[in-house]
Amino acid sequence: MPRQMEFEKLVAVLVSEHAQMTAGLQTLRAALETKDYDAARSALSELKEVFARHIADEEGQVLRILIDAYGVKGADDAIEVFRQHRPIYNLMKAIEQFSSLSPEEFRSKEAELKELFAKHTTAEESHIFPWALSTSKSKIR
Repeated sequence: MPRQMEFEKLVAVLVSEHAQMTAGLQTLRAALETKDYDAARSALSELKEVFARHIADEEGQVLRILIDAYGVKGADDAIEVFRQHRPIYNLMKAIEQFSSLSPEEFRSKEAELKELFAKHTTAEESHIFPWALSTSKSKIR
């Protein structure tokens, strides 16, 4: 269920969660490099929890504002960025099953997740969130 708060505050929370998840990915990588699989599981569990709540807010509120204002075709840029949620989540699931992965596969999946997540958050913070904020402000006037 999406969080109920002023939209500008929600966007600020979403941006802070990007930083939180980036730090979680760094914790995950450090745990993997030291072969501390308990810490890796813990870091991944926290990431998945934050990510699930984050997706609910982005898709339930940010995307809704853009679709309401511009229609599905007009909000296509945002839809395309938000389609990355599924592959990010799938990579998290693959990493979660690391007991069956070789160390090389595990590092590869973690690197792929980190790269996809970085591209995704950059797109949201540089384009989607500012667009949704300006749209929500213009609807108020």
